Amino acid sequence: MSPAAPHAHDDVEARVLAVIARAMDRPVSDVTPESSLEEDLGAQSLDFLDIAFSLEREFRIQFPRTDFLQRASDHFGEENLLKDGVVTPFGLQLLALGMPEIDSAKLKSGLRVAELQKMFTVATFIRVVRQLLESKAQMDRLCPNCKTEMTESNALPEFICKACNTVVPVPSGDDVLFRHLLAVEQEARNSRAGAS
Repeated sequence: MSPAAPHAHDDVEARVLAVIARAMDRPVSDVTPESSLEEDLGAQSLDFLDIAFSLEREFRIQFPRTDFLQRASDHFGEENLLKDGVVTPFGLQLLALGMPEIDSAKLKSGLRVAELQKMFTVATFIRVVRQLLESKAQMDRLCPNCKTEMTESNALPEFICKACNTVVPVPSGDDVLFRHLLAVEQEARNSRAGAS
């Protein structure tokens, strides 16, 4: 395995801040990791999509198409995470572990799922980009067919073998963050076991 060097921590943050500032037509100085996308920057649904697509182009990654709670609902069953539009205690625990950038004081009983998007901050996008870049950095760079070193595409989230033209896509954001969800589930189980 010959993984690429991961991106510098500060470089990722600075680039995400710049992408979000451009998408929101704001000076970079107005955008901080703590900025709420909706409340501080005025983001609407289409802005979230624009930011995700811009980050995909900037970092040559595949952003997830579902959010954390949707992935968790698919895995655990919606009935275990939501009751009448309200996040269950188990759902709150998963959110606290899986999205540590959310203010824990806001993750309280009675939280409605519709309120969650208001809690997304720039740090949410920084965390996701870092997770996707870590996964990309861990990819084997040897072609699965001819074992020649592959190079990263300049345009798409993929690696190309120049010797045999094999194309290997980077892991999808949904796959990467599903693995993250499984790790969060294990952490939640461990903390419940320790509490009993």
